[in-house]
Amino acid sequence: MVMDQIIKYIELHLEDDLTIKQLADVAGYSEYHFIRVFKSYTNQTVMEYICRRRLIKSCDDIISGMRLIDVAMKYGWKSHSAFSKSFNRELGFPPSLLRTMKTQLDCLGGSYMNQIFLKSTEVGAGKEKLFELLKNTVAQNAIGIDDKILNDVYLVACKAYEGKRRYSGEEYVTHPLNVAILLAELGAERDTVLAGLFCDVKTKGNNIDLEKELPANVWNIVKILEEKKNDETIVIKLAERLHNMRTIEFIDDSKKAKKVKETIEIYLPLARRINNQKLIDELNDLAMKYNV
Repeated sequence: MVMDQIIKYIELHLEDDLTIKQLADVAGYSEYHFIRVFKSYTNQTVMEYICRRRLIKSCDDIISGMRLIDVAMKYGWKSHSAFSKSFNRELGFPPSLLRTMKTQLDCLGGSYMNQIFLKSTEVGAGKEKLFELLKNTVAQNAIGIDDKILNDVYLVACKAYEGKRRYSGEEYVTHPLNVAILLAELGAERDTVLAGLFCDVKTKGNNIDLEKELPANVWNIVKILEEKKNDETIVIKLAERLHNMRTIEFIDDSKKAKKVKETIEIYLPLARRINNQKLIDELNDLAMKYNV
């Protein structure tokens, strides 16, 4: 698609002086038509999109120790103050805090990008630790899942994926646990979070009769997951894709290219449909990282 090519072009030229006319020419559109098509495709104006991508990319430079004025100039701002104002407006905190965050996170663990994207979990965390994190995330976001029901459904998931492992060597159930954590952070409904524990059950977990084991409302979501036909199933598949993209380094290059293509052509449009900016930003950032 033309817009996918334009997004990639922008990514390759974030440090250049991009103009709407230049991008319209690359697309082969009039400026007026290009502006309309781009806004329809991304839910952002051309310059809003470029500004946000530059700011997100700038985070790594700031963390690496580059002076703020140098980062500002690199991405087209004419002054430290103008850059800081844009950064604070778009991302919700001043860029100077990034280094403070890094110092704290180096000691406590985590990622400074949790301030911009959805919270990430520790790489290699076991299922017990992830389940505790799921319980905490459910409570923090007031999802309203009874502890016994959550524990019972978790045990069903452990049985469903028993004996299966990811490319990384981790128990497979750690993947749906991460998906459920993301769903809880996204503020999904109770049954959607529980169904997230079976996001890949049709191809990876078929050792038990889930219809009998799961609450009826959860099973009703699980059985139609692959159809991506409603908001519940769409948000589950988006959370699953995000975790797959976070761990894409563990798969081979041919499958990696396929997942990146799917993310750009299928999942990013779906993410824009539900309009969660953190989800959109991270999926886009990961897709661009492996697509350029």
